[in-house]
Parts: sequence; structure tokens; C-alpha cells
Amino acid sequence: MRVNVKEFLEQSGVTEAFYPGKRLVHRMRQTGEYKSHCVVLDWRNPAKIRIEVKAGLSGKDLEPKKLKYYPVSFQSPTYVDLEVINDNEEEEEGSQGGSGKSSGGGKQPKKNVSNAFSAAIEGVIPGLSEIKEIVVLGKQIAKEAYGAVMSELSHQIEHLKIATTDLLAKASDLVTRYTPPSFMKPTGDEQAKYKYDRNKNADIGFSQSLG
Repeated sequence: MRVNVKEFLEQSGVTEAFYPGKRLVHRMRQTGEYKSHCVVLDWRNPAKIRIEVKAGLSGKDLEPKKLKYYPVSFQSPTYVDLEVINDNEEEEEGSQGGSGKSSGGGKQPKKNVSNAFSAAIEGVIPGLSEIKEIVVLGKQIAKEAYGAVMSELSHQIEHLKIATTDLLAKASDLVTRYTPPSFMKPTGDEQAKYKYDRNKNADIGFSQSLG
């Protein structure tokens, strides 16, 4: 799913200048000790943007001995990773059509970085980015829930208070979906309801008491 970075910032009420090479700390002061937090927008890698929720107002990773005093909801990773898309590059690809081989090859990322810096100098924020990963409270969010989570995140940033549990709730139906461990492969519908057969299963896990 793609995100218009400029529109996201506008809807989130972020008015500070943001451009490639910059790390922006958007502070959210709250009443009460160990409740204030911030959203860090990190564009130091011109080709990528990370939007991350952090405890405290410094934007830095807190030491465990201090982090433990903050709500549990701020103790696990919550972030969005975006890959910047060059609008000019898309136009060039469209003009080439189905010509076959691309002349860019492995040098394309360098072109993206160069164009991103050029845009920063001109004061233009590249509009498009693609969501690569969303993690809320340490849980990886399914792609189907990206839109709902991003919309809620924007709303929370605008109101200067992040509730990570509400972010997770937007994707709860997808996050709680059963995922087999890495050493197993699903052989059918993992969502199918289990049928209990009294004759076959009545004694499973049952041991008779001796007294």
C-alpha cells in the first residue's frame, strides 16, 4: 500500500520541516510522570522513512531501568517503515512502456537518493512512499490492515496522544490469525473449526485418579 507522505503529515498536524537527511522528534507532553511520549520521523536514509513511537520526549531509546516506569504499551516496538518512491522514476517507466530491458539496473537506488536530496534543496517533499512494514507493540501487522492502522496513527498524532493498544485493535482480526511456526507448513484451512468426537477423543489427556 502506498502513502502520500506530504498528505499524511498535513492530516497528522505535523508542521515542522521534514526532508531527506532529517530526523524529526514530534513531542507529545502528557499530564503525569512517565506518560509523555513522542513520534520520531527519521529520514536520514533518503530512500527510506521510519515513523516510530517512543517513550519520553527525547526521541532516544531509553535504558531499561527507566523505560520500565512507562506504560507497557510504550515498552514494545511500534513503528512504520516506508520506502520513498520517486515520482519522476514512475513517469520514466511509464514512457518506456514494455520496451523490455531497463537501463537503470542496479544503479537505480543511487538515482533515488540523488533525486531525494534534490527535492529537499527545492523544498519539495516526494509525495509517494510504499509501506514495507508496520509493527505495533512488537507484532507485525498484516498488509490488509495497513490502511486502518495508518489512518488511526494519523488521527492520534493530530490529537497529540498515541494509544498503541487502539492501533493494534484496528488490526486485531488479522493479527490474531493463526500462523504456523517456521518448522511447520499448513496443509489445509488453519481457520477451520475443530470437530470433537466423543468416542475418539474422550480419553485424550485424561488420567484416572488413584484415590
